[in-house]
Amino acid sequence: MDILNSILNNIDDALIIMDPYGKILLYNQVAEDINKVLVKVPIGINKNLAQVISPDRSKVVSDLIKEVRTTGKSARKFAEYLTNEGTPIYLEFHYIPVSNDESEVSHIHLLARDITPQKAFEKKLVTQANNINQLIEKANAVIMGLDTRGYITDWNGHCIKITGFEKNEVYAKKFVNTLMDERRAGEFHKMMEMVLAGNPVENYELTIRTKRDRALTLLLSSTPRTSASGAVVGVSLVGQDVTELTEYRKSLEQQVEERTRALQQALKKEKEVVEMKSRFVSVASHEFRSPLSSIQHTATFIKNNNFRLKGDEIRVKLESIEKHIKHMTHLLDDVLTYGKAEANKIQLHLTELVLSEFLEKLVEEVGHNTKNSHIIQTVFSQLPSKIEMDEKLLRNILTNLLSNAIKYSPDQEHVDFSVQAADRYLIFTIHDTGIGVPEDELDKIFEPFVRGKYADKIQGTGLGLSIVKKAVELLKGTIEVRSELNKGTTFSVTIPYQQL
Repeated sequence: MDILNSILNNIDDALIIMDPYGKILLYNQVAEDINKVLVKVPIGINKNLAQVISPDRSKVVSDLIKEVRTTGKSARKFAEYLTNEGTPIYLEFHYIPVSNDESEVSHIHLLARDITPQKAFEKKLVTQANNINQLIEKANAVIMGLDTRGYITDWNGHCIKITGFEKNEVYAKKFVNTLMDERRAGEFHKMMEMVLAGNPVENYELTIRTKRDRALTLLLSSTPRTSASGAVVGVSLVGQDVTELTEYRKSLEQQVEERTRALQQALKKEKEVVEMKSRFVSVASHEFRSPLSSIQHTATFIKNNNFRLKGDEIRVKLESIEKHIKHMTHLLDDVLTYGKAEANKIQLHLTELVLSEFLEKLVEEVGHNTKNSHIIQTVFSQLPSKIEMDEKLLRNILTNLLSNAIKYSPDQEHVDFSVQAADRYLIFTIHDTGIGVPEDELDKIFEPFVRGKYADKIQGTGLGLSIVKKAVELLKGTIEVRSELNKGTTFSVTIPYQQL
């Protein structure tokens, strides 16, 4: 018996051996020690277990003994007690039946283990887990969880705040179908594949939609979620709503692009101005040198030969000087007109215009100024009698185009000039069969001080068509040109008008 007691007392757990009805037959020192700190009734041989425990638990113990005796199966029970000093203690009870040869329960062994440290640790873990859950739930950040198939498993309070979707509206639903545009799903799936392969993705911009179908841009870090064995079981998405920052960034990028374009335009304009000044110097030096040289030569001739010249000879020389002066005046007028147009100093002055009279006088003036070298063949059809128009601008447009048609068809006998009205628009067409314009020069003919390589021998500043285009634009019209080298050129001007 001493050997048995020695063995029992060296067991770490409390051991009580009972008969099938709960009468204590044997117990060890650990059982006695536990009993002393829990209840005032001492444990003893032949006492019923229900008698030495607290009254509030006696029925539970009696029922357990009966269940083990009846079923022949062991039972496990956990209980929290207070010691005599009021300190909590956690015990695990294991009721083990012992059967005789007739398979009847002859004894019941009760093992009791103090699991207070374990329970304290478990409580600490639960508390920490609750604290973490609270932190996640209340965090001012987007925190979402997905399983390996992309279904939503976690959805914190901030997600609800920014999207408007409650947990029950997204839980166990596919992330892509619920929150994303299908067109962006491919990028998201690639990110998921990387993370599920064990590769975290940081600073990933993801566009989702809210419950009210508003686009949100999230900046996320995506990390794999693993099980206790280390297997990847899902993805955690943590980040911030950066919609405003993204919009601000895009706004800044747009401003930079706009200012860059403006700077490029300014530089282009500056380059054009430099090129235009260079062309002006070149053209002006050529166009002004010839008449000035002729004027100087003629004036010198008259001065040196005045006593020998007759009246008719002097008149011819003076008319030559007058011709060259008119040419220079015309060149200066073109330069001044173009300068005003570039500075937007030309204002519209709309007046009443009797169209047929205006056109007839215009044709007569152009013919006179070109010494009637060409016949101007006119076709005027269905014209309104009176219109509201800026007469000076219209005269400038048509005079330039008709004069050019005559000037650039030196070996021809006529040019064509037609005018027709259609849907509150006047369509002016000037056609010649002269030298024409090469195809590679057509897109440059409206630039200032630009002259074609086939027009070098014909006087001009290269400003006429630039002035025409500016005038057409002021009248809210359009101008088109078609030309073929050595076959002629056709200008079509369309200008809106108001009939009076």
